[in-house]
Amino acid sequence: MLLSRYLPPFTYYNLILIILFFLSVSSIESFSIINSISYVFLHFLIIYLGIYYYRRSLYSIYFLYGLGFDILLINQIGPHLFIFMTLLFFINLSKKYFIYLSSLRIYLLILFILLLIILLEMLLTNFFFDYDFNLDKYLIFIFISIISSYPIFFIFSKIDKLQ
Repeated sequence: MLLSRYLPPFTYYNLILIILFFLSVSSIESFSIINSISYVFLHFLIIYLGIYYYRRSLYSIYFLYGLGFDILLINQIGPHLFIFMTLLFFINLSKKYFIYLSSLRIYLLILFILLLIILLEMLLTNFFFDYDFNLDKYLIFIFISIISSYPIFFIFSKIDKLQ
């Protein structure tokens, strides 16, 4: 790929984040499954970036995406912003332990954090903003996460080798 010599993988991930963000906040009823898939993929990518590409600029990126999700999805500042910033803080505290984990354990850790984050976002939205906790929607997110997580992880490993 010609551009791979000029653009680092972090730039590709940010371009993918922008595309997934716009796909997940668009509320077209006939494309609800695409919205759900892109919502899960975006969360997976957010976690992946925090673990593999931790840098100070991620605080701005997490802040903007958290704020964007909150304003566009629930019309208030709320759970996405809080959870994204808290996630990055905990990743910063524990990043020195990630080097001791195998790729399988990091994959399982990302999957666990993904499911936990989505659950916490739904619970906080229910608790603070009186949105109904939709168990069916969460089960759909779990199904999408489990089915698609390994292919996503594989694709990300290929993007990482573009340097």
